Amino acid sequence: MNKTRTFLLSGLVTLAFVGTGLTLEKDGEQVLIPLGEWVVVSSAYEPSASVGGYLIGVTGGAIRIQENSQSIERELPISEIGSIFIGKTRSVKDYVWGGVKFGGLIAAGGGLIFGVTCRGLPDGLLVGGQIGLLYSIITVPGGALVGYMRGKVAEGKAVEYVIGPGEWEIVK
Repeated sequence: MNKTRTFLLSGLVTLAFVGTGLTLEKDGEQVLIPLGEWVVVSSAYEPSASVGGYLIGVTGGAIRIQENSQSIERELPISEIGSIFIGKTRSVKDYVWGGVKFGGLIAAGGGLIFGVTCRGLPDGLLVGGQIGLLYSIITVPGGALVGYMRGKVAEGKAVEYVIGPGEWEIVK
């Protein structure tokens, strides 16, 4: 009976540890990064090497991240983590290019839909492409402007936690 209680208690403690997220500590201050939060983790040995994704778990010696566009889960050893970023980590340039791409897709899609509905399928593709080019005069700069505004809003919202002695430490 005593073994059963010990086993259940240790299971609950493990579940509580894994279920809450990642706790960082520095000078008595603690920060909790909850599971499901978008994080970017850079290597302690090569700061330009980084992995971004959703925090999905913490084990005794590693954190687990699932990349955004793929279902690949990565396990990163805690001893190899140089810093952890949370929040918006993209540059303004990335937002602008995202807006340009979105504006181009809107122009192409709108032009093709308009051309096919007005002229039928074979001729509509050619006319739709031409109309899409005309639409792009408005939508591409507009998308770039919206991307620039979103980038400026997101600027400065990323927080970096440097991991190491005298800095933030991952609490196990």
